[in-house]
Amino acid sequence: MSTKFNETVIINWKPDKNSDITLTKQIIGYLKERIAKGDWVVGQKLPSQRKMAELFEVNRSTIVEALSELTSLGIIDSSFGKGTTIVNNTWSLLIDSSTPDWKNYIEHGIHRPNNPIIQAMYKFEFIEPIIRLGTGEMSPDQFPHDMMTDVLKRVSDRNVSYNYLGPLGLYELRVELCKYLKKFNLQVEPSQVLIVSGSLQALQLISLSILGPNSVVLVEEPSYIKSLRVCDFSGITMRNVPMDRDGIMPWMIDDTILKKGKSILYTIPTFHNPTGITMSENRRSELLRWCKSNRLPIIEDDVYRELYFDEAPPLPIKAIDNTGNVLYMGSVSKSLAPGFRIG
Repeated sequence: MSTKFNETVIINWKPDKNSDITLTKQIIGYLKERIAKGDWVVGQKLPSQRKMAELFEVNRSTIVEALSELTSLGIIDSSFGKGTTIVNNTWSLLIDSSTPDWKNYIEHGIHRPNNPIIQAMYKFEFIEPIIRLGTGEMSPDQFPHDMMTDVLKRVSDRNVSYNYLGPLGLYELRVELCKYLKKFNLQVEPSQVLIVSGSLQALQLISLSILGPNSVVLVEEPSYIKSLRVCDFSGITMRNVPMDRDGIMPWMIDDTILKKGKSILYTIPTFHNPTGITMSENRRSELLRWCKSNRLPIIEDDVYRELYFDEAPPLPIKAIDNTGNVLYMGSVSKSLAPGFRIG
């Protein structure tokens, strides 16, 4: 939230009394311009009518007329005893020819920008021949080009619906995913599957719909940097939990954290990013038992499962969950192609 919220704006301008434009219109134009450019933001207050008359060196009746016009446009709101507050900086202001100060809007938006180091990392990721180790994606030379070309051609020859889909996503795709998940001992119905654009969107939806600003997400130390940013953007508190060679150590979780409010545990048990650790089968069972006994739900991020060359990793934690304690996330972004945007 903007640090300017509830502050009184600073006025350092006076109307031109020699202008052909009336004092009232000059004042209205000045106030609208400052708001439209983002210099003043929603939630800030205007000085009192008496103070504004002094600052502009005009009669109070001129101020009353100007504020009445802005109120009728829905830009400001005056409440008895609470002063005059800016309540709108969008459509009613865009009729002006002035260009808004978008940089100012961004700086005072809800989401905080990444720190400069992370911004530089994201920028360098797309410079050849840098290899993006942090994303955990498959090497391009492993992509089955011929097979995918054939599949996409066959799909494009079919009748395709271009209408809006239901909220859960394409039904046929959910049916096929349920069949696919059976190979991991996951017994799932299409009605239990939600198609998203990737695991990060799934995590964001969980953060916004299930959790809240006072919630705590327990994460492995270290954890995937982009997942951490999703939680951070949502205003959720994150607490680190140590790992060993078998994965996260749930017994190291501070009991006092669980008593403060909504908590959930986020884990990448298979080919953990960034350590590469795969949680042992015993640790998976131990983690699930511990979380059940402490009424702590689990978010299992299993997007890297198919990226193995030798022995297959242990089954997902969700496969041994018979009480609905685990939210399971998967994606084809790592195992097939991130451009498909399917999770």
